[in-house]
Amino acid sequence: MKGRTKKLTKKTGPPSYMVLGQKYRYGVDYGNYMHRVAEEIDAAPTLTTLAKSRHPIKALYTYCIGQSMISLFRLQGPYQSELCWEVVTGELWKVCLKRGLLENCGLLFMTWLSLLMNVTACVLECVWCIITFRKPKFFIRY
Repeated sequence: MKGRTKKLTKKTGPPSYMVLGQKYRYGVDYGNYMHRVAEEIDAAPTLTTLAKSRHPIKALYTYCIGQSMISLFRLQGPYQSELCWEVVTGELWKVCLKRGLLENCGLLFMTWLSLLMNVTACVLECVWCIITFRKPKFFIRY
């Protein structure tokens, strides 16, 4: 894979995956890092892939609310494993449920709030682009 990945460039620094946070200069956001690397090798599961599983609700919930576990990135892509589907919809699903009702409700609320804000921003951008005759930029990833 060497040389085949496309690194993102910052305007003020060298190429990076943009995973260093502002709080710690030496720190890496593990979840963000895992997703960026998985996207590079087509191992990040799509919502369609998760929805087509035997237990779509469990798979979607575990992926969206759970942490960045290795099993999630082995559901598709070059290191795909059927055993990982059982781990995600079984073991990791149970871990998510053990958090308790209050924490899960809080996480679901934040997830839906984020979805609402993103959809609202896309709608507003589309309306603005229609008014100003410009192409929408929300298809740009970063």
